[in-house]
Amino acid sequence: MGMYDTVVIEDLKLPAPSKDVRDWLKKNNAPVPKNYQTKDLENSLTNYTIDSKGQIFETHYKTTGKKKLYVSPFASWTDNRSFLEKAYFKIKNAKLHKTYPRERYVEETKPIRMKSNKTSTFEIYSYDEVGGRYVDVSYIITAVNGIVKKIKLNESKIESESNAKTRHRQNLEFKQKAAQEIARNSAFKAKWYYPVLKQTWNPFVFFSAKILQYICNKLISRSYHWHGV
Repeated sequence: MGMYDTVVIEDLKLPAPSKDVRDWLKKNNAPVPKNYQTKDLENSLTNYTIDSKGQIFETHYKTTGKKKLYVSPFASWTDNRSFLEKAYFKIKNAKLHKTYPRERYVEETKPIRMKSNKTSTFEIYSYDEVGGRYVDVSYIITAVNGIVKKIKLNESKIESESNAKTRHRQNLEFKQKAAQEIARNSAFKAKWYYPVLKQTWNPFVFFSAKILQYICNKLISRSYHWHGV
């Protein structure tokens, strides 16, 4: 899906979606979407909000002057690599770990809302599952100096019932296959010989690939030399 920005509509009145969308939302006790995405602005995961007067705000992060303990996004990961692979990466990343120790303090930041001065025409869209079917709603917004001047309903439709049934069936089949694969892997890892294979076969494959990669890189480098590049 790539990078995008989030646009939250606070109290700004939007043009009503199509009747079939309104009826479906009402039937499922679901409100008209307030959270949208857009790919027409910065595409930097920025959060925007629009208030009742049409003022656009951007969320920025400002340092507080305090420090906080850095928590790695991989802290909860379980390292299942073999002993030799762990040793390899420990040596390889020794300098990196020295520069960026696992226990370190970083600048604390807090979100602040700032008025936007954007002049742009951009699309905001919402694609949410409601009552087992996807509802697609999008608008075209024209803003001048951070103030919304025009809003146009661009798309308003519901996934067909047949497409929804097909999607649910395919999702169920995928989950069943994934569950079977996980069960097979768990059964294999429960075998008495798995720890032996993990500490022998896995490093063999890993380092063989590293050696092959090194040889290929050298051959490519030599080929450039042979052709005078």
